[in-house]
Amino acid sequence: MKKIYLCIVAAACLACITAARAKPAETKYDSLKTQLPLQNTIKDQIKVLQQLVDEDPLLEYNKNSYLQQLLALNKTEKLINPYPYQLLQKSLEYTNAGQLRLGLNAAESAVNEFDKQHKAIFNLLISIRLFFNNLNDQEGRQQFFQRKLEYYQLNGPVENLAACYHGLAGYYRYHADYNQSITYYLKTAQLCRKFNPRFYAYMVWVAGDMYAAWGNNEKALYYLNIAIPMGKKLAQTQLICGGYYSLSKVSANNHNYRRAIDELNDAIRYFKLSPTSFGVEHARAHALFLINEAQGYIKLGNIKLAFPLLKSAKGIVDSGSFYRITTGNVGSLETDYAFYQYYRKAGSNTAAEKYLLAATHKAVQEGLNEFQLKYCKEAAEFYKSINKPVAAFQYYQRYFDLLEVINRGQDKFKIARFEIDQKDQQQQEHIGMLKQERALQDYQISRRNRLLWGSMVILLLISGLLVFIYRQLHINKRTLISLRKTQRQLIQSEKMASLGELTAGIAHEIQNPLNFVNNFSEVNTELIDEMEHEIDTGNFGEVKELAANVKDNQQKISEHGKRADFIVKGMLLHSRKSTNERQQTDINILADEFLKLSFHGLRAKDKSFNAEIVTNFDKNMPLINVVQQDIGRVLLNLFNNAFYAVMQKKKIAGADYKPEVTVTTFSQNGDVAIKVKDNGTGIPDDIKDKIMQPFFTTKPTGEGTGLGLSLSYDMVVKGHGGSIEVHSDEGEGSEFIIKLPRL
Repeated sequence: MKKIYLCIVAAACLACITAARAKPAETKYDSLKTQLPLQNTIKDQIKVLQQLVDEDPLLEYNKNSYLQQLLALNKTEKLINPYPYQLLQKSLEYTNAGQLRLGLNAAESAVNEFDKQHKAIFNLLISIRLFFNNLNDQEGRQQFFQRKLEYYQLNGPVENLAACYHGLAGYYRYHADYNQSITYYLKTAQLCRKFNPRFYAYMVWVAGDMYAAWGNNEKALYYLNIAIPMGKKLAQTQLICGGYYSLSKVSANNHNYRRAIDELNDAIRYFKLSPTSFGVEHARAHALFLINEAQGYIKLGNIKLAFPLLKSAKGIVDSGSFYRITTGNVGSLETDYAFYQYYRKAGSNTAAEKYLLAATHKAVQEGLNEFQLKYCKEAAEFYKSINKPVAAFQYYQRYFDLLEVINRGQDKFKIARFEIDQKDQQQQEHIGMLKQERALQDYQISRRNRLLWGSMVILLLISGLLVFIYRQLHINKRTLISLRKTQRQLIQSEKMASLGELTAGIAHEIQNPLNFVNNFSEVNTELIDEMEHEIDTGNFGEVKELAANVKDNQQKISEHGKRADFIVKGMLLHSRKSTNERQQTDINILADEFLKLSFHGLRAKDKSFNAEIVTNFDKNMPLINVVQQDIGRVLLNLFNNAFYAVMQKKKIAGADYKPEVTVTTFSQNGDVAIKVKDNGTGIPDDIKDKIMQPFFTTKPTGEGTGLGLSLSYDMVVKGHGGSIEVHSDEGEGSEFIIKLPRL
């Protein structure tokens, strides 16, 4: 199947970039370096130096010998056990002398000493795997990390356990055992999530990259779409580059080559923006990107642009002695294979064969099953194309034999055993919960059965009582229906009483505009007759004057007609059922109209009643959005109560008493307020809390239903989100304040 260039090396080119630990300078390493010169005592200096060495135990990122300083200062204070650190120093000396095996042995001894202290040595264990890589001793790697894994599973700490999972994951990656490799990477991520968010992010990316190499694109995208945003949040350039490389591989797997190229360009862009983030691996990373870019041009058929890139990459490889495919933390460096692709495309089969065989030989030497598979298959296809069937057959045989070994024990659905185990564990936990629920249900059923048998005896004894209760329920139900019917009648009576009072006031209030209309209509009739006479005599100057008088009178007729129309509409509005439709309303006009209607309504019932009405309306009052019918009914009820209170007091007070009702409007804290104050009988303290309750009234039987204030409270508070305040002194008068929010 034809692949775009990044797919050729995507599985390997960045496979180890993020498998290595985050550069210490990107964690707390720089902070510790800054703190060191600020320490005033040897004791404090030793503490900081110890942390610096623990962060970078084998001096991967800093050649300053903090280890030597630590050991020198500790000779004076003897704050720490120096032996493990002395072993680390010995390991460094062997390594610098090129004696990697002795360096590894010393580092392993240091690990054993630290284990006696139960010390977390995550970074040291992560670094040790590089010894095995450089020694090409993957079996030794597996034995070491498996042995330490079993120890840390029993003794901890969890940081060391995570490092062992990581070491084993790399071993299985070498052997293209994707199932085991992903399982251990995910176990590493699971533990690192608690103590090392950066490394957790790297492990999530590696899991996605491994799934991409395995061919499970759906799982790959799942993990990569988690890892890349975390990389950006944590400013981890290596992780971002690796994530985009892996995304490009998934896109290529899905034959979306254009998108794959864009994602590769994103990876290169991040690398160029921050090349120093790769630390000592920068040169190797540079060569890696040049080779990848060259392979891209080869796949696109543009070999002229590919060769200079390959030549530059080879110069970097030669100068840094990067001859192995998997040396270092940066991804797999397929220099020979890239040259094979170039010469193959250029038609130089002799040179192509040379580089392909060199690449295959390195993959076999390093025990890299993943690359052996790829190179053997490519060699078989190559020899087949140049008519060498024997060689082609041999490489096909090697390819299928190795493929059979690799696929043995692999999940056919390409899902790591860790995820399957996690699902099984969740299912088992769910089954356990279901079993517990079932046991609880069985117990409850058994208990209910016992109670049921006991209840049967009791039920037989109280069956007569149940019959009585059943009959009583029916009686109560009929009583409740009757009470609800009575309640509706009382509410309707309250509305009709309110309407009656309103009608009486309207009758008086509408008489004035009707009288004006009638009077001005008669005057206009006379003026028109006179105008006709003046027209006949030709006195047009007088005609114009008469016409002007008619026009003035007509305007007055129109004004008083509109006044009558407003009163009638107000009556209709008050009488009809509320639609809850809010309208922009001038509260001053609404209050003034219903105040007059209330006063004249009471006057219609009692001609002797009179009271002084004082209005203090705020002229700058804004319009508010209210249901006019509801607020009109509220105001009418309050005005009626105020006039009733002063009327009752007048009956018992002396001749000096002057009834007075004051209505004030004002704005307060963004609300519109209406205050209705009277100097009537007032409200006793013991019933103030009851006046808003339904059916509570202080009026004699037949004069009130007790629903007026209750309905008003519902309309203001529940209907409009406002409030009603009551202030009253018995014998002195009452004050009601309505506050409505501006909507």
